[in-house]
This record gives sequence, structure tokens and C-alpha cells, in this order.
Amino acid sequence: MAGNKIVEVKHLQIDFEKNQQVTSVFSSLSFDIYEGEMVCLVGESGSGKSVTAKAIMQLLPIPTVTYSGGQILFNGQDLLKLSEKEMVKIRGKQMAMVFQDALSALNPVYTIGTQIVDVIRLHASTKMGKKAALEQAKELLRQVEIRNVDEVVNQYPFQLSGGMRQRVMIAMALSSKPQLLLADEPTTALDVTVQAHILKLIRRLKEQYAMTILFITHDLGVVYEMADRVIVMKQGELVEEGTKTDIFSDPKHPYTKQLLNSMPRIYFKDVL
Repeated sequence: MAGNKIVEVKHLQIDFEKNQQVTSVFSSLSFDIYEGEMVCLVGESGSGKSVTAKAIMQLLPIPTVTYSGGQILFNGQDLLKLSEKEMVKIRGKQMAMVFQDALSALNPVYTIGTQIVDVIRLHASTKMGKKAALEQAKELLRQVEIRNVDEVVNQYPFQLSGGMRQRVMIAMALSSKPQLLLADEPTTALDVTVQAHILKLIRRLKEQYAMTILFITHDLGVVYEMADRVIVMKQGELVEEGTKTDIFSDPKHPYTKQLLNSMPRIYFKDVL
């Protein structure tokens, strides 16, 4: 494996309650993420991918959601035992998340610069003024390959393209140099050309910041492009995991085979 375990999900059980009906989402979900890995979590819509990421970030709505068993360990610390105040010190600083819909994730009434500056100042190790934070925000935008940063920091989310908004979200996530980045289908709403640029950017930033990444997607083409290791989920269960070569050249589970058969073989010509 790449290094030490960063995340350990152990026999996680999650229940959702709606209209006094309780539905078990996970009955015993277990997997590990190792330092320096790019792990792709793949499965069809509704398989539990986003719920997994939000569970790690402790962003699932309480009391609608109940953690009825298991552990989520981050650097050996059980996140399920932490208070919200304790979790705030980890969320956004040691681990960060890039959401699928950047337009919904960004605040529509504040400029891009204001939103990044707020995140930078919130997680700064020492007190930082707005001017210094703004310069740091501009540098982050340059690192995610946004031009005209002096103009962009004064714009609102609706004034940017989908690809630009996603780059802003990545810049915000990188502001505290997190150890773990969770990317929840960050390229789904983008066209193919912009998607390729974002994927290339994420790979470059992973190496630059020495990050560990959990990349969530239903697109096997993206998995093939990005993954060191692949976790396949179906209806809240882990059905198969392995290296990219293992999954694409010798899948074991019928569901994994079905996913692969749904894609043109030309995508995977060098491993099949």
C-alpha cells in the first residue's frame, strides 16, 4: 500500500428515518484509505457513494440520520465520537470536500474573493488580516489555473462558467492544505473538454500538495484515468476493491462486470 492508513471505515451502519420509516443505508461498510492514494469510489446512482463521503465529513443531517454501529477513524481518531465543535477543527482544515454542484455549494450573495478569504481566515493557524488573506486567495486561484484573478475575486458565482466555479471550489478546499480531499463527482456537470482539464488539475495538485484523495464517480472512464485503487459499491455494500489493473482486467463480482460491459472497450484498451 501507499503508506499509513488515513481513513478506516469499520463495519459502519447508517439508518435514515423518513415519515417514521427507518431504512438501513449501510449494514456493515468497511474499507481503508492509505496515505498518498487516489482511491476511486464507483457505483451507479443511489449506491451510497455520496453518503459515504458525507459520513466521513460528518455532514449527514442529524437526527434524520443515525449512526447505529461501526467506526470512522481518521488518523486513528473515531470521528463518530467527536462533538460538532471538535469536528469543526478537522473539517475544512485536515480534510476538505469538493462538491458535485459548485453553484449550489457556493454562496450566491457573496463574491468569490469574500468566500475564499473567509475560509482562509477561519482555518489560519495565526490571526490573518483580510488583505493578506485576499492575496493568498488570489494565489490559490492562480494555482488552479484561473486567469484574471483580480477580476474573478470581485465576481459572484453566477458570473462564472461551470468549470471556473469548480476550480474555485478546489481552490477553497486547498486553502488549508488538507491531508485528505474528498471529491464528490466534481466533473459530472462539465463538458468533456473542461472535465479533462479539471482531472488533470486534480492530479497535479495531488502531487504538489502530497494529498490523499477519495474521488467519487459513476464514470468508469474517469476511474480508469484517475485511480490508484478502486472501490465498487452497490446498494450500500462494498462488492469489490482492488488496483485499477485488478478491476479492469480481472473483475470478480458480477456487478463490476456489468459496469465494465456498459462502457466501450476502447476506453480500457491497454489493460484489457
